[in-house]
Amino acid sequence: MRVGIMTEYPSVAVQSGPALHTRFLYEQMKGRGHSVVLMGPDTGGESPIDASEVQLYKGQPYPTHPKVKIPMPAKFGHMWDAPDVDVIHSQTNTHMVHYAVWMRRMKRVPVLNTHTVHLPTHSHFLISDKLWQKPWVKSFLMSSATKMERNFAQLYNQGDCLIVQSKHFVDYWRERGVTIPIEVVGRPIDPQKFSKAPGPDPFPRDFKRGKRLLVVCRHDREKSLDHLIRLFAEHLAPEDEEITLTLVGDGHDHINLVNQARATGYGNRIHFPGEITHGGLVDWYAHSDVFTYTSISETFGNVVNEALWCSQPVVALNDNMGVAHQVEDGVNGFLVEPNQPDTDVIFARRVRQLLADDALRARMAETAAANSRASSHPDVVVSRFEKIYGEAKRHCDATITKPLTEHSVLRQKAALANHLSKWAWYNGLLLNIARVATGLGAARKAPSEALPAPQATHQTGEARRITIS
Repeated sequence: MRVGIMTEYPSVAVQSGPALHTRFLYEQMKGRGHSVVLMGPDTGGESPIDASEVQLYKGQPYPTHPKVKIPMPAKFGHMWDAPDVDVIHSQTNTHMVHYAVWMRRMKRVPVLNTHTVHLPTHSHFLISDKLWQKPWVKSFLMSSATKMERNFAQLYNQGDCLIVQSKHFVDYWRERGVTIPIEVVGRPIDPQKFSKAPGPDPFPRDFKRGKRLLVVCRHDREKSLDHLIRLFAEHLAPEDEEITLTLVGDGHDHINLVNQARATGYGNRIHFPGEITHGGLVDWYAHSDVFTYTSISETFGNVVNEALWCSQPVVALNDNMGVAHQVEDGVNGFLVEPNQPDTDVIFARRVRQLLADDALRARMAETAAANSRASSHPDVVVSRFEKIYGEAKRHCDATITKPLTEHSVLRQKAALANHLSKWAWYNGLLLNIARVATGLGAARKAPSEALPAPQATHQTGEARRITIS
């Protein structure tokens, strides 16, 4: 089979869940004998995945997240010369999907879309820190994003299958108007990275074993790390003088989080190692005790899945989305209801319960690893995709009785022009809104830019590590 993967990440310029999943899907498909064409924006200095066949378009940097490139149509002749593929697996949350829809109409190529970004909780990328603090601004942005999701639902309906990464998104998208088949498939774990024997303990020497809390993720607003730091400082650190919190990662909110940690009075027990390469994360999971997560924005919690695979019980907020699909309350961790008067108290209680009960922690750790292997092994995930591709082909054949190839060339080109104009309009609108917002103060500091010198710095391996005190 010849698979076209449509993505914003033909190169892994960003260490995000969708970017890593794209690369892993590419590698797994190639490993199973399929050929793959990557379809997405030209990322400039970042080369596409090694030895890959690509069709690249114009890549415009997103103003408040410049490593992410927003794809725009290339020259008409380039777009007319569409790749010869048997199926298109789109993993984009932009209107680049219009091009896949045209290919489906043109050549009867089945199209599958994977929902990768929850737009309402990611709408903050448009505005500044100051504006984000205003409740009415948040409400307006989330309402607008929900309306855009209804627009995407109609776009998805022009394909053959919507893949969601959590069971909770099936009803979610039905309510927004999706009528085509919906399948639930999570992201795979790379056993070569996460089943290998861990290396030396990377934590600071004074961070006591049995008392280590860990979170791994981008340091951006939607991850709610400020909530985790506040929860730690108010409900965990005062109750136990040995408990520590380590936040692995980097991002646009990194400086704010470091400053917040310093202001708590518990900075010597809050550790910022910086961004760690994907292959090095297993050391952090293996030498920590409980994985803590307060994000409620996940379509699929990649890092939660990694922690579970590495036998880490998880205490997280119940997002009724991606994390709630992975964490089963009382089985492989605990879920705590968010936005309640006692949310932080209960969260802290669950953390202390796990740290104090070695038998409970061991039982949950064993279940976490077993369940993750049953659902996230690459053979399981890729086999599901192959089956879904076959079902999508049957849906496509039944839906498109007369492809555009059986019509005049003029009609074919008119259809392409129509889809390209919609793609350019919506993605251009997104870029222009972001540029205006940046001019009004939405621009944020680059990761770790102008970070004040910490009191103690530990240099090891592949990443800078900072302990705040």
